[in-house]
Amino acid sequence: MSNAMDDDVYGASSVANALRTLVYLGGRDTVRVTDVSEHLGVARSTAHRLLSTLRGHGFVEQVPDGRQYRLGPVLLGLAHGRAAVESRRRIGTRELVRIAHPHLERLRDAAAETSNLLQLDGPDAVFLDGVEGPHPLRVAPRTGDRLPAYTTAGGKAQLAELPWETVRMTYAQGLEQLTPTTVRDLAALEQDLAACRGRGYALNIDESVTDVHGIGVGVRDRDGVCVAAVTISAPSTRLGATRAADLAPLLHTTAEAIGAEL
Repeated sequence: MSNAMDDDVYGASSVANALRTLVYLGGRDTVRVTDVSEHLGVARSTAHRLLSTLRGHGFVEQVPDGRQYRLGPVLLGLAHGRAAVESRRRIGTRELVRIAHPHLERLRDAAAETSNLLQLDGPDAVFLDGVEGPHPLRVAPRTGDRLPAYTTAGGKAQLAELPWETVRMTYAQGLEQLTPTTVRDLAALEQDLAACRGRGYALNIDESVTDVHGIGVGVRDRDGVCVAAVTISAPSTRLGATRAADLAPLLHTTAEAIGAEL
């Protein structure tokens, strides 16, 4: 019968093998079970169980033929997140706002609606800056506010850049409902983010505040890392699907102009 010390040693050995496998995978496009078995010096059955466990948690994935493995969405998401963190350290929030603000003003003038700059912070989107629109009936900027990212156009534009497994783990406890039209579950969110990627922009249709709509596009730095998003917000009476599509090129131009200075 094994004692606690034996169990601990066995567990530590398993963790060590898992870490060695991930490092091994990191230096290769794909590997086979036999490759991992030979690298670790363990039986093929042990290597297969190890890869299956890592696959179950999203750390590795099988290529379409099912015989080879590669790094999975969780690690790719961490790599993306690390790149975004490094970019933020290099640029800084104040510098990002300083660079973006005149572009937000031009976006406001061109669209005649409120413009905003948002950035992901864990599961939330933070409104870093905003420029108020000119109409008597308008959406006020929410600078300093924090909302669940999936309830905002800017948050969804950034979530759409992440591997799905990373998004799924971020909201593993479920989605808070801010309005009756807030996306209700992970399956619906996955479909929504896929639609964002397909059309090139994200939409917020009454999802954070009733009768307020938004459209958002990600901002990428010079390395191609999505570090923020720009949005246009307006009353629902002025921002339907057709106008959102018309405004999308303006948002892309603004996002690209900001990114070129980062």
